[in-house]
Amino acid sequence: MSPTVQLLQFLLLANFPSGSSIDYYENKLYLLGDDARVILILDPHYNVVDSMRLFDYPEKRISKSQKVDLESSAIVTIAGNKHLLALGSASTNDRKKNLLVPLTGDGAIDYSKPVVSNSITTFVDRLTARGVKIVNIEGASAMHHNLILANRGNRNYPNNHLIITEEDFWNRQKEAALRVIPIELVGTQSEFLGISELCYVESKDMFLFTFTTELTSNAYDDGRIGNSYIGWVTKVTTKLKQRKLRLDGLINLSDANLEFKNQKIEGICVEHVNNNELLLHLISDNDNGESKLFKTLLKFNP
Repeated sequence: MSPTVQLLQFLLLANFPSGSSIDYYENKLYLLGDDARVILILDPHYNVVDSMRLFDYPEKRISKSQKVDLESSAIVTIAGNKHLLALGSASTNDRKKNLLVPLTGDGAIDYSKPVVSNSITTFVDRLTARGVKIVNIEGASAMHHNLILANRGNRNYPNNHLIITEEDFWNRQKEAALRVIPIELVGTQSEFLGISELCYVESKDMFLFTFTTELTSNAYDDGRIGNSYIGWVTKVTTKLKQRKLRLDGLINLSDANLEFKNQKIEGICVEHVNNNELLLHLISDNDNGESKLFKTLLKFNP
């Protein structure tokens, strides 16, 4: 397969900082920023539908030392009800947390129920014991009642991993199923590509990934923004049984459209699948207190 990328729409969110994750559910887009105070909910045309404050902080951006660093999210089913699960990166002790936001049947925030926060320290300790030397969780996606997490490496630790666990792993952190699988890229890159998000496309049994190059040598500091990529793996239900997960292919988004240049893509979700065409939404963080949305058509040519 040799896919093409067509940019359909883009929008700068000047007042929403550090876009780090995006999910699509019930005709709504849920946006998180790693130092943002709120969840932002949009319709597919990028009109604001709702927002919810998660953190009390006097400024638009929560300071690096105090933020939970919500870098990933997923729509999960807990006790028969849908929730937006938001995960801290776990790169520091204060970031070893998740938030569970209850949703109504039509995908709106259920304000009648509280947002619940959980420590995931015990689970993170298990990851370290399984060989993930530097924990930096940057992606999440539900898949067949499992939760698939993506751990990002850096220039000094050039290893990306998938973490396969249970959809409600925080309730049984010592016993929850856990597998760690290295991710193997295709081709030869001059810089390390760190994973920044993943999305499972059930109708295609496919993973979509985003990767970015960033001039940083640790899991805490930001660095000069480089290129962003979309990668994919088909037949993942079978391939996840292997010792490594090798990408089928990789696209440099800047080669597809110059609007992606110097945009650190950190979130991806799928709105619609039509045969070999996937309608995607991407979100980027430019490290300047803004975010940018991209509506994109990804077409896999026979």
